[in-house]
Amino acid sequence: MAATASAGVPATVSEKQEFYQLLKNLINPSCMVRRQAEEIYENIPGLCKTTFLLDAVRSRRAGYEVRQMAAALLRRLLSSGFEEVYPNLPADVQRDVKIELILAVKLETHASLSETATPMLKKHTNIIAQAVPHILAMMVDLQDDEDWVNADEMEEDDFDSNAVAAESALDRLACGLGGKVVLPMTKEHIMQMLQSPDWKYRHAGLMALSAIGEGCHQQMESILDETVNSVLLFLQDPHPRVRAAACTTLGQMATDFAPNFQKKFHETVIAALLRTMENQGNQRVQSHAASALIIFIEDCPKSLLVLYLDSMVKNLHSILVIKLQELIRNGTKLALEQLVTTIASVADTIEEIFVPYYDIFMPSLKQLNKRKICSYRA
Repeated sequence: MAATASAGVPATVSEKQEFYQLLKNLINPSCMVRRQAEEIYENIPGLCKTTFLLDAVRSRRAGYEVRQMAAALLRRLLSSGFEEVYPNLPADVQRDVKIELILAVKLETHASLSETATPMLKKHTNIIAQAVPHILAMMVDLQDDEDWVNADEMEEDDFDSNAVAAESALDRLACGLGGKVVLPMTKEHIMQMLQSPDWKYRHAGLMALSAIGEGCHQQMESILDETVNSVLLFLQDPHPRVRAAACTTLGQMATDFAPNFQKKFHETVIAALLRTMENQGNQRVQSHAASALIIFIEDCPKSLLVLYLDSMVKNLHSILVIKLQELIRNGTKLALEQLVTTIASVADTIEEIFVPYYDIFMPSLKQLNKRKICSYRA
């Protein structure tokens, strides 16, 4: 390969394509083709090899099998000779290696670096500490979207966006390395983000809390009270996307810390989410609040949920009436659909105790069902 003779010079497109083909040949069914490819690969200098592998892991132009092979080879290269390889890399390549070791960005493979190189990363915690700010900075990479407030459909996450990729990476990092390693490195950063006047930082801080909960479960138990109380405050944030992120975080915590979360915070969380659902100013936020309540209810003991049944039924029914009117008047249905699911979740959890309340909801639900049939026939 031409690039092997120019360690400090960026590879051309043709050189990258040549390397992609080399990776393909390494998994070729033909023994002769594989052997030739292995000889060529072994003769590539370490710096060029690392640079090309990093590019292949990230590149959309490289196929899935190529990216999978690149991830495996990069992991092997760094795992077998980290102390020899890493210090000799240029600063920019070291930075990229640190990020890729932890993120395994956009690589849907069982051999992703952050999950299979756990022992090495635990040994070199300084790399993790340096990479965490990069991950959190990526989570702030959000766009101001005026249409978000009025959208009537939940948009699929942009999995190619920096924010979503970083959130996924932080989740995998916490699960792979555990709370003893990750929580001390993220806690202060997250707290600072939550105090920022910029809504994007507050949003990212909340989503970071959501991301680390599963992996840091044991370590976060001792600070769960202050964490939940902090998140609840953001349900009143002036920016709707921050309020939505707070709902998402509560829902994720209800999963990660169930059922103790429900037993400990049922009074405050149920009331707060119902208040957020009652706020008619933004149906996207209402939908996120309903979704969080659904998740909370799934693992909430029946004996606790019945304590709030009368007030919950009253609130849900009043919201249902308003949302049905909005459907008739404007055709908006996003929050309504989540609301109906919330009612169904309550009924499913408390079972026969819900029977006396069916008559309260049935007129509205029948009207809703009729409109769906009419819309289908039209």
